[in-house]
Amino acid sequence: MRKLKVTELNRISAEEFKTVEKLPLVVVLDHVRSLYNVGSVFRSSDAFRVERICLCGITATPPQVEIHKTALGAEDSVDWVYYKRTQDAVEDLKRDGFEVWAVEQVEGSVMLQDFHPRKEKKYAVILGNEVKGVQQEVVDLCDGCIEVPQFGTKHSLNVSVTAGIIIWEIARKMKL
Repeated sequence: MRKLKVTELNRISAEEFKTVEKLPLVVVLDHVRSLYNVGSVFRSSDAFRVERICLCGITATPPQVEIHKTALGAEDSVDWVYYKRTQDAVEDLKRDGFEVWAVEQVEGSVMLQDFHPRKEKKYAVILGNEVKGVQQEVVDLCDGCIEVPQFGTKHSLNVSVTAGIIIWEIARKMKL
């Protein structure tokens, strides 16, 4: 086996990314502290053609060196919008016809493998602060909560890792 060169990957440009069909998914970051996590979410969102990212509360916005370090330019391809309050993002998304799901451990959460998005619908997923998770006030506004099953001694994953898992699983179920 030979590793492919970057020039052999036939990637689209940032300009082309703006015009191609997107996954009907919006990723919402609720008070995410780490700019590196924000950048990583941009990069995963680019990889799976997420429609846009909503950056909320204390979540940093581009341009920032730390975001760019992990996004590697995806902050220029993926559309994003800033909201001071995550609740306002949820209200706007619902008004635009999105089903809104928090990624959180709650009573009655749906395990990721049991979450079955329908191809004709639009979805938004909310990922929370590295310590406190998604705010309860935001969870209360959601249509439901998705939980990533975990089998070790820890009860949480890094927010950018969680984003990658969630985005991939939704993309797999909706596009493939």
